[in-house]
Amino acid sequence: MTAVNRPAPLYKNFRALFSEGFSICWGSSAFITVTHIAALMGIVWLSLAANSQLIWAALAWAIAHALLGSIATTVYSHRMIAHNAVKDIHPAVHLFFCGFAQCFAAQGSVRKWAAEHVIHHGVDRHGKHQLDPYSATWFPQTWRNFIWSHMLTFYFNHPRSEEFRKAYAVKNHPILVWQNRYYLVLLFGWNMLFPLILGAMIAGLPMALALFFGAMLGMILCQHNTWTVNSITHLWGFTRGLKSSAVNNYFWLGPLGEGNHHGDHHDYPRDYRNGFGLSGWLLDPTRYVILALKSLGLVKGLQRASKQQEAEIIAKRKLVNMQHLGLAAQRAASLCPETSALFEQLEAKVLELKQEWIDAATRFEQLRRESKLLRHANESREAIAEELRLAKEQMRNRKDAFMSAVKSFTYQSGIYAH
Repeated sequence: MTAVNRPAPLYKNFRALFSEGFSICWGSSAFITVTHIAALMGIVWLSLAANSQLIWAALAWAIAHALLGSIATTVYSHRMIAHNAVKDIHPAVHLFFCGFAQCFAAQGSVRKWAAEHVIHHGVDRHGKHQLDPYSATWFPQTWRNFIWSHMLTFYFNHPRSEEFRKAYAVKNHPILVWQNRYYLVLLFGWNMLFPLILGAMIAGLPMALALFFGAMLGMILCQHNTWTVNSITHLWGFTRGLKSSAVNNYFWLGPLGEGNHHGDHHDYPRDYRNGFGLSGWLLDPTRYVILALKSLGLVKGLQRASKQQEAEIIAKRKLVNMQHLGLAAQRAASLCPETSALFEQLEAKVLELKQEWIDAATRFEQLRRESKLLRHANESREAIAEELRLAKEQMRNRKDAFMSAVKSFTYQSGIYAH
């Protein structure tokens, strides 16, 4: 499946799901509905009957709850467990997230969440988008795809596939298995009993209610923060993923680092980062948390795309876009042989510069690997550093030349398209 050829819709409307083995999940439906209603009731109560102290306490608790649940989802459930972006995780990290932080996300156990997310990405390889639990491509109407991928999917029991069973079986760390077994106890304990008890201990029943309603609000904020990645980033955006339905890169939306650069993420999901290049550092607090855990020795072996892999992904994405612009220009104007020849020359030059950029990136990665061995052999650090600097500079120059050629092709295409 390519990004520019989205698969044909599978279902005409939501009712069609029932004939395909879907059924209402009454437990999940009731939980989501009741907690949303509770959050709305809390807002009304705080607005009409609570004093400023209770309002600020509820607001602070809601923000803390939403941030903790969201960062637990992105750092742990998503990058560490679903994508194995970290090779070695300290047991304390597993226990903290499984026994405490991830419970505030209220999105199912880590084991189940990660298995479903693996299936979501698996579609990029095999194209079987009927398996994607929160697909944004199942229906012909955009509004139906949004409602389904954002929220309605969690109201249904999905037919279990062999792909899901395999993904679920692989996520078998003992702490993940333990959390999955006792998830409901942890869910209600941390999200409902804990704020009620803590609030009552601080200032009696009014504070207990304030923290409880704050928890409900924080819970749904966390849920919608995550769900926007499932829906918005696969429906609207500026840069398509090369081989996925993700259509979001350099976008305003950055729900704790997963929304922005979502095209990069789908093109190389194993990366502990969410985007390539300097702009990939922006709006990605998840990356900073993982680096902080690494500095404390709690995680080791961070996975990331090499410069060569980054170059190949970015260059191919640019070429796909460029080729479509060229086709649009040819359809819009009856090009003379001389102009057609110009486009062919521009495209050939872009392809040549692309290969030079990838070769330079490959050389840089090779030198970087060799430099680690040479350091152990007590070779000159200055000579190694200088060679690496020159290789990196050459790689950047080749990238700039490629981007300049792509820009020139795009400009020419725009002239003839209009």
